[in-house]
Amino acid sequence: MLAIFDRIKLILQHYELILKLASKEIKVRYKHPILGFLWALFVPLCIIFIFKVVFSLILKISIRDYPFFIFLTTAVFPWNFFSLSVSNSVMCIQENNSLIKKLYFPREVIPLSIILANLVNFILSFVLMLPLFYLFGLRFNTYILFLPLIIILEFIFTVGISFIFCSLQVYFRDVKYIVEILLLLWFYLTPIFYPLDLILNISNSFFKFYMLNPLTEIITLYRISLLEGYIYSLPEGLNLNFMVFTSIVISLIVFFFGLYSFKKLELRFADLV
Repeated sequence: MLAIFDRIKLILQHYELILKLASKEIKVRYKHPILGFLWALFVPLCIIFIFKVVFSLILKISIRDYPFFIFLTTAVFPWNFFSLSVSNSVMCIQENNSLIKKLYFPREVIPLSIILANLVNFILSFVLMLPLFYLFGLRFNTYILFLPLIIILEFIFTVGISFIFCSLQVYFRDVKYIVEILLLLWFYLTPIFYPLDLILNISNSFFKFYMLNPLTEIITLYRISLLEGYIYSLPEGLNLNFMVFTSIVISLIVFFFGLYSFKKLELRFADLV
């Protein structure tokens, strides 16, 4: 465990390199598109619009007490950050093979810079969306003060998952395809476009298993912090304190396991990339 904390300390000592690579990632991503950074806002909005048409107007999924558009907004933006971070980081070690072979630095810096760039996009675009809540007649409550902590929690979980997949990809070149399938499955197993009550109505036993998904808990926490009174619409028997506790514990376990796995596997990165 001490070795892991020493590794974290070493990574943090290279914070300037992380920031430089993250800045480069953002500049390269939006250098040529005409709309530039606005794509970070428009892409999730287009996804929200499509989901609203399909799930609200066609499949008639209704959300009690909240406009469907706002309900989607509180989940699509966080999901987009997670999904983009994981998918973009899978190939990052291979794509930076020349840098890895020439210089020594903590290899975790590379996926971290990608995730940090996505985090900046997520926060900026999400903040721009918050005024829409007032346009829909919604007001924020005191739980919004926990929003930064929820973002940090998702960031920690995302880093751990990304560490696992990008390190495995160096050894097994099929991982990126598995990640694509996994993210699709993960999307439908996360309450992005449907309420938790829908799962509870299927089976109480399945609901308990379903709540073990860290993203289910994180998305629910986003909605609690952003939607006034949402905490009172949660399924009966769902313990908020226990949900917060398990989401923190699972996220930290995934993070430390991801960091440990990455540290072990990086020994042969230079030979395999």
